[in-house]
Amino acid sequence: MTIFNYALRRGLKNPVVIVVNFILPAAIILVSFSDENPMGAERGYYLLAMAIMFGAYFMARSIQQDKLDGTVIRILAGPVTMRGYLVQNFFSTMIPMAAIIAAAVAVGAAVHGWGLEFSALLAVCYLFLAATSVGLAFAWSCIFKDKETSFAVFSVFLTTVVSLGGLLLPLDLLPGPLPYISALLPAHWAARAIETLLQDNGANGMYLLSLFAMTLFAVAFLLYGSKRRIV
Repeated sequence: MTIFNYALRRGLKNPVVIVVNFILPAAIILVSFSDENPMGAERGYYLLAMAIMFGAYFMARSIQQDKLDGTVIRILAGPVTMRGYLVQNFFSTMIPMAAIIAAAVAVGAAVHGWGLEFSALLAVCYLFLAATSVGLAFAWSCIFKDKETSFAVFSVFLTTVVSLGGLLLPLDLLPGPLPYISALLPAHWAARAIETLLQDNGANGMYLLSLFAMTLFAVAFLLYGSKRRIV
């Protein structure tokens, strides 16, 4: 069995992955986009982005288990480089995430009447955010040796990222210098891309800049993960 197949099967067997990647997005699409939502119907797009960030992390968390049980040591003892190991794990996460995002946006378009162009651009934004989140999860796994400590700290960290980044709280509500600090977080650029789509209903310079920024984050995280061994 290849690393790709092994990581894919194990990721999809995780019950937390099922809840976060399937049940939670469905609930957000059916509930959060209604006019009765006290946060406003538009906040549903940002909540869905948050679910994608957490879902991508849980899908990519298998490499933390590989480090814990020593599997990664046996894998890297063979003709497999650290970069090759991470690349196969990356695609084992991104392929199901792409399918989940496509399904979520398709359901949203059917239920809420999103246009084809808007739906496609929204799906692309979510896909770039998922790639960034997977890269962040890989880089994070290189830092902590204990799985439970890693999860506890990352939960706090990711909650802070989505809050300051504008996915949980609107960017225009951030006080003082926080909007400038927010620009250093990948969630900020996802929020910017979504905000641009909602306001302009199309891809303009800010939308493309947001995708480019998320790409830079993803590349930086993946390069860090490929250069630093997780064993």
